[in-house]
Amino acid sequence: MTDLDDVQTVDAVLRAYERFRAADTAMLARVRSRTGLSENQLAILRFLLREREDAHHVKPSEIARHLGISSASTTALLDRLEKAGMVVRGSNPEDRRSILVTVTDDAEHAIASTYEVFEARLAGLMEDLSPDERRDVISFFSSLADAADGTAELSPAR
Repeated sequence: MTDLDDVQTVDAVLRAYERFRAADTAMLARVRSRTGLSENQLAILRFLLREREDAHHVKPSEIARHLGISSASTTALLDRLEKAGMVVRGSNPEDRRSILVTVTDDAEHAIASTYEVFEARLAGLMEDLSPDERRDVISFFSSLADAADGTAELSPAR
């Protein structure tokens, strides 16, 4: 492989990554449009669903940390989600002073169908890969996440 081939390959990977990001952003926009949810409301529901899979009960403060927003903003978002029947807030049985947030079945049904289709397609793509190719994909995405995390940490403050 010549140096020119290397550059074209790197450029092709960058273009494929940019195409994926645009398609992912468009998919999220379609989900938000279909459900009437804001980006942060959708992020909360996705977070709650992921945490529920791990049998983890979520406090509002964890949502605020996850989204990087204030507790007041979190409360306002949860108020809207609760009014829409997407979440329920209840007392923590282990510590009555704290609140736990639970996603409702209605919320799960509202967003799950779109994600289930995507995840099924993704699983099909992964099944077509060899174990070595899967390891390479995992390694690449892990490095990509590390690069994004590292970039955010190095960004100058305004």
